[in-house]
Amino acid sequence: MNDIQLYVAIGLPTIAVLASLTVSLIQISAIREDIREIRAETRAQLATAREDTRAQIAAIREDIHEIRADIKLLTGKVYEMMGQK
Repeated sequence: MNDIQLYVAIGLPTIAVLASLTVSLIQISAIREDIREIRAETRAQLATAREDTRAQIAAIREDIHEIRADIKLLTGKVYEMMGQK
């Protein structure tokens, strides 16, 4: 076996392994970037959902406050009517 055959026998498998590793690293980098994008989108959606939920809770609290005020008004009227008899 001469030197060229030895270089080819050792070099080609080495180049194939290095090329395979390079392609794998590129794919892993792409997957990581996709995961980062998905996380960012999810965080944005959660932030929006939190704000919507907070707005809904505030509206519900306001409604409860109005209902309590109406109940106090009605019970006051009932007491007035009972006091007039």
